[in-house]
Amino acid sequence: MRGGVIFAVAAAVSALAPMAAAAQPDIDNAVDARIRSSAAAAQALQGPLDGAWTLVSAAGTPILAFELVDKPGGQGAVEGVWRDLRKASTPGDIGLIDQIARTPTALTITLNAAPGQSAMVISLRPDPTGAWSGELKDGGATTQVKLRRN
Repeated sequence: MRGGVIFAVAAAVSALAPMAAAAQPDIDNAVDARIRSSAAAAQALQGPLDGAWTLVSAAGTPILAFELVDKPGGQGAVEGVWRDLRKASTPGDIGLIDQIARTPTALTITLNAAPGQSAMVISLRPDPTGAWSGELKDGGATTQVKLRRN
């Protein structure tokens, strides 16, 4: 009798195993959806510029990477760091953004790459799609650019 009970339990577990395995992706998908939802809710509490951005040329070539902090409501000062993507990455090559000036119709970012060099100035305006586009003035060169969210 005891062998029969063990056999019956083993058969029941074997029968449930495929169902449990099939349910696992559903559980994983639910957890993933919850994490994405929580991240989106947290991001919604930040200002519109908060997050990672890349400044690209008109041809789409990456120029600068930014990580911006825009406090809730998007009304306070925007702060952040930047890195020049045109150069090989080296330790310590991340710089603080010197100034970000924001109005409803313009965004100006000023970066001082190194002492004694002229500042890089990025002047952007929202385009009809809501993206930011404009120009980068770096030394004597002016480049048409777009700022895209990563």
